Amino acid sequence: MSNKNKTTVLKVLIERVHSLKNGGKLNEAIRTAQTAVDTARRLIETDPEQALNLITSLELFGDLLRESNNYADAESIYIEALEQTKTANSDNEQLARIKSSLASVYDFNQSPEPAIALYQEAIELFTKLDPPSELDVANLRNNLGMLYKENENFDSAEKNYMKSLEIFERILGQDNAELAVVYNNLGTLYYSSGFFAQAREMHEQALEIRENCTLINSTDLGQSYANLATTLQQLGNNEDALQRYKKAISILEDSLSNDRETFAIACSNYALLMRNLGKKRKAVSIEKRAQKLLRKQA
Repeated sequence: MSNKNKTTVLKVLIERVHSLKNGGKLNEAIRTAQTAVDTARRLIETDPEQALNLITSLELFGDLLRESNNYADAESIYIEALEQTKTANSDNEQLARIKSSLASVYDFNQSPEPAIALYQEAIELFTKLDPPSELDVANLRNNLGMLYKENENFDSAEKNYMKSLEIFERILGQDNAELAVVYNNLGTLYYSSGFFAQAREMHEQALEIRENCTLINSTDLGQSYANLATTLQQLGNNEDALQRYKKAISILEDSLSNDRETFAIACSNYALLMRNLGKKRKAVSIEKRAQKLLRKQA
């Protein structure tokens, strides 16, 4: 097959991958993406100038593997794509995407050092675009904040969350789901660091947005009620905490199939508060009911 025909076939394969993915046929899309990568690899053996087609195929293949939770293979594919960018004139936007995707793989695999480095490199590239891709920067800042929090670097976590907040609020306004996520993450950061008053403010802000946001899912709303309840409990505001726990559990119970863990934690904390208030029988009742519901979903 001539290189011209190989290039045409590759274009058709890439278009088919997108079509299969959009149609929800992930396994077929992965198979076709693998074929596209193999075709592109053969193509550059005789025509190195086709490296950009290989990079595009690799990025697409890596994204699909990551979507299917095959992080090990996705990692090797993204690394190959980055190697190709060293000799090809890949544009900064594509390079930023690949770096951020590989960072997310390292993040998932709990390898913070390479993840942080790649997130920072991707942020720099997205910032240098004309115009800058600010929403991508905001999302990556939020990811960095979570990584720094997990590694107990409070100042860096707070700094990145604040930068993420500023961008989301400036571009998307004050009532959007992305902003609520960052407020929630800031709340958990302050809570874990013992700044309970600040945590309460952040969780109240996240809850207010989620209550007014038409695109929010019930699990996130229940999470906000639960996080606020736990914070109020730490502040000694037990009556308000009880009300928030009841609301959280009611919401999370309706979406139990989506998030068993948050429901279980909320019920456990609710029962603990009841015990602290001397209501042992009520605490036992809460625990038994939670266990029964969780068994049904097992």
